[in-house]
Amino acid sequence: MTNRILLASLVTLTTLSACALRRRSNDVDNSAVINSVTLEVENHNWSDVTLYVIHDGVQTRIGQVTAAQDLAIDIPASLQGQMHQIQLAARRIGGNDAFVSQQISLRGNAAIRFTIESDLRRSTVGVW
Repeated sequence: MTNRILLASLVTLTTLSACALRRRSNDVDNSAVINSVTLEVENHNWSDVTLYVIHDGVQTRIGQVTAAQDLAIDIPASLQGQMHQIQLAARRIGGNDAFVSQQISLRGNAAIRFTIESDLRRSTVGVW
C-alpha cells in the first residue's frame, strides 16, 4: 500500500514539475531584442584608420575608413555585448597612436556618430 502511495506521489510530483517548467512562446520579452546599430564615422585624419568594437573584453575589427572620408557601418547585435555596452577604438594605419572611447550603452535603435580628428586623442563619440 505504501509503495502505491509513494509511486502516485512521485508521478504527481514529476507531472507538476514538468508543467511548471514549460514556457509559452508569448511570454518572451520582445523589448530586450536589439537590432544592429548604425555607426556613422567621419574621418578628419590624414591617414586611413582601422575601427574596432570592444565588447565583453573582446576586441573585434569592424572596418576601415579612408583618410578624410565618411563611412556608415552596421554593428550587428552579436558585437553589442551581453549588457549592450561597447567601446569604440580607432588605430591609425602606419602609426602607433590610438583612441578608445568610454563605455557606450546601447538601447533601442541607437545611432552612433564617431568623429575621428587629426589628433586621435581629440576624437569624439555621440549617441542618440
